[in-house]
Amino acid sequence: MEVLALLVTIALLVMVFNLRKRVSDLERSQKGGLQQAPAPQTPQSVPVQAPLAVPNVQLISPVGAVAQSGPSVDARLIEWFKENWLLKLGALLLLIGFGWLVSYAFLNNWIGPMGRITLGLAGGALILLLGTWRIRSYVTQGSIFVALGATVVLLTTYAARTVYDFFTPTSALALMFGTSAFVAFVSGIYNRKQLAVASVALAATAPILAHSPTQDYVGLFAYLLVVVLGAVWIVAWKGFREAGTMALVVVALYSMPLLVGLERSDMSTLLLFAYGFGAIFYITNTAGLLRLKGSDAMPDLVTAAGNALLLAAWIYVAAPKDFQSLILAAWATAFIVGAFAVFRVSGQQAPLFLYAAIGVGYIAAATAIELSGAALTIAYTLEATAVAVALFGITRNVAAAQRSTLLLIGPAVLSFGSVVSSDWQFGVFNQHFFVLAALAVTFLGLGGIFFQSAHATGVEDVKTGNGALLVAGSLYAYILLWLSLHAALPESPDMAVMAALFVYTVIGIGAYVWGTTAASKGLQAYGGTLLVFVVGRLLVVDVWQMELTGRIITFFLIGTLLMSTAFLGRTKKTETPAPPAAT
Repeated sequence: MEVLALLVTIALLVMVFNLRKRVSDLERSQKGGLQQAPAPQTPQSVPVQAPLAVPNVQLISPVGAVAQSGPSVDARLIEWFKENWLLKLGALLLLIGFGWLVSYAFLNNWIGPMGRITLGLAGGALILLLGTWRIRSYVTQGSIFVALGATVVLLTTYAARTVYDFFTPTSALALMFGTSAFVAFVSGIYNRKQLAVASVALAATAPILAHSPTQDYVGLFAYLLVVVLGAVWIVAWKGFREAGTMALVVVALYSMPLLVGLERSDMSTLLLFAYGFGAIFYITNTAGLLRLKGSDAMPDLVTAAGNALLLAAWIYVAAPKDFQSLILAAWATAFIVGAFAVFRVSGQQAPLFLYAAIGVGYIAAATAIELSGAALTIAYTLEATAVAVALFGITRNVAAAQRSTLLLIGPAVLSFGSVVSSDWQFGVFNQHFFVLAALAVTFLGLGGIFFQSAHATGVEDVKTGNGALLVAGSLYAYILLWLSLHAALPESPDMAVMAALFVYTVIGIGAYVWGTTAASKGLQAYGGTLLVFVVGRLLVVDVWQMELTGRIITFFLIGTLLMSTAFLGRTKKTETPAPPAAT
């Protein structure tokens, strides 16, 4: 009787909502008829300029504003709830009531174990079929019934498995997966993206609801592989890329206990599954990005980034230490090749930057595994340089190439150890010399490569960024010169200071004069700053530390150079003779 009452209630709800829909359609049609009725009665002689003057502007402007801004997430959520909100609320109450009904029947032994299980499965199947029938005419209502019926089937299977041990873990898992697959099939037939995502989520909860007494991670990952392939099938069939993202989230959640060390299993076998998952998501995302050609690629980009992080975690935890760098390098090659292919086919820069960043990150991780110290800094410098040059060569976008030079922040931070190293006491040509030389050449070289393109854009930010590269390179050159002179002249530190300041002064004067001649405020500021540094050091530091002889020579030398600017970059002025006096 309870099942009959439940089905009658559902049927009544369907009839009520159907009637409500028809009444609403009738009211809208009547309102539309009333608004359109006066139009034919308007005489042709009546001028039409007055009604067209203001009302049209007032009607068009808000629509344009809404189209440009678009509804927020909260607004979309409210609109979703407002649409058939009674149906959604009723579905929730039915689900709760069904749970109470089953619990009450269980407690009072109204129905035997077999009948209880049959009741739940039959009720869920009927609701599922009702939703499949209803979705043909009313998509939203039918989707709710489909999701409700599938949930009832899964919960009943879970109760039958845990309370009565009626199903085996395998049979329970198969029943739940079949129900989820049916939901996915319905989502594709009626183009319901939300149902597709829900089907993946339902399939993901099935292993938990199956309540296996032992945790067989190999079997679990084999099941997840089937779920992932099903999600890929949905993506390929209907283009519901969010289903692929949900599948990645599912794999990540099940991998987390293994990656953080809470669970242990055959990690070498599970690593093969991780490679398989990574390859499937990589191929799916790359194919999707190649097909989009200008469309919204955010789901694929999110999935690609998450896939790269999950794959890197598995390699770090489960791969043999001796082969981690080679594995990372192989995956880096795949992502970089994918970045180039996506850009060449679709012309999209966002996938190019993301895939290239993933590839560079993998290469950096592989480098960190194999190298350390100065060798690691030099390797990072060369890798960042290669990325910037390759990106500029592929896209011819100097702004994007300049942004990629932010990768040099890593080796720049690592170079602090080379600046303050005690190895400079034992000679010039040590490993730290090559670290600073590599950074100086890199910054100056990139600034020179981008110079013409940066100034051709006419954008101040791009030109300023190129100037920053040149300034950074010159700073590393100055530091290298200072340390090298002190290392080469350990017995004559005053001579080293004097030689370094002499070079700084010559460069500062040259930059300042050149900037003045060419009317370049940037060069003037650079040269002036360098000269202020030299004079400031002389007056604040060297006047107290240098010997008297060194002070005399240094101050005379720098002063002479500064005074020579009076004769540089200036045109000779001649006095105009006065006109002869009138006689």
